[in-house]
Amino acid sequence: MAQKKHLAIACGGTGGHFYPTLAIAREFCNLGNKVTLLVAGKHAPEQLELAKNSGLPAVEMPFITAPQGLGGLLRLPFRFLSGWSKAKAVLKEVAPDVVLGMGSYASWLTCWTVPKSVPLVLHEGNAFMGKANRMLISRARGIGLSLPLCDEGQLKGTRSKCLGMPLRDTVINAALHPVEDDTFLPSLGLDNGVPTILVFGGSQGARRINELFTEMAGQIGEFAGKVQFMHLTGTDDNAALEEAYKASGVKASIRRADSSIEKCYLASQLVICRGGASSLCELALFGKPAVIIPLPTAADDHQTVNAKLAESVGGAIHLPQATATASGLKEIVASFVADGAKFKTMGEKLKVLAHPDAAKEMAAFIAELSEM
Repeated sequence: MAQKKHLAIACGGTGGHFYPTLAIAREFCNLGNKVTLLVAGKHAPEQLELAKNSGLPAVEMPFITAPQGLGGLLRLPFRFLSGWSKAKAVLKEVAPDVVLGMGSYASWLTCWTVPKSVPLVLHEGNAFMGKANRMLISRARGIGLSLPLCDEGQLKGTRSKCLGMPLRDTVINAALHPVEDDTFLPSLGLDNGVPTILVFGGSQGARRINELFTEMAGQIGEFAGKVQFMHLTGTDDNAALEEAYKASGVKASIRRADSSIEKCYLASQLVICRGGASSLCELALFGKPAVIIPLPTAADDHQTVNAKLAESVGGAIHLPQATATASGLKEIVASFVADGAKFKTMGEKLKVLAHPDAAKEMAAFIAELSEM
């Protein structure tokens, strides 16, 4: 019988890095092991609280932000040494058997400090490896991938497995065991049986998408009664968008966000969104065709790489923000209204990227690597 392991997960940064952490931690604990979260970054306080609510021990770790100006650059070596010393002390106290780095820049210092005697495993969410993982890959025993990498040379010979993105149980269960809910769309002021498009931009990238749809809504009056929208704007300032949809006669539910995004996926037949890895993996799980408008300011333009991957398997349309126009979006809506079956086939093709057991497989991969 294999000896039980103590896994420390270096995490932090955005929710796209942290929520998969919780899923992997749960599955690793289910194997009879112990997990401690090493949380860093500006969202550490709320993530420490989430860890506590999940019954996971967690410690706040030091992290280094990009230096600002000449003064920041001159102070960087001292900040690094101070952070490294603190991280080293915490790791000595926690004494993990294996460390998992979740790929956020906030967790880089912790991973860099891991002693060579302790196996380091990495997780990469995107099809283009992030900067933190690129700096750590040569030190790692293995890396779990959510999506196939566009450039396998980034692995530098390190062992890898494409296991998918660990997602929340509620999302996975809704995708694998969909339940028809005739009350959901009417509760939003929408109609059952009318083709529905879900639009969202995420917390950081909704503004330009909202502007495009405000302009497009003025052009789609001919589709009233033939299509409707669930539009999650990421803001409460929605007056112009609401007025544009209202003037067109096309029904739309316009809200900041929806905590039950799985219900939105189930009720929609087309999704227009950014190209984050978690969103793409959710779309693949639900088999939803997508129009992906990557956030151009995303690090290394990784959302564009994700979008091109989805398009390459026939499951999405890649629409660069620089060339996206209201009239172009109207053409896509018109095509969807005219031939919904074509888009349904796209969604089926996207399922090739789905991995419903990603968290469980990642936990098993960590356990395997820790024994090598």
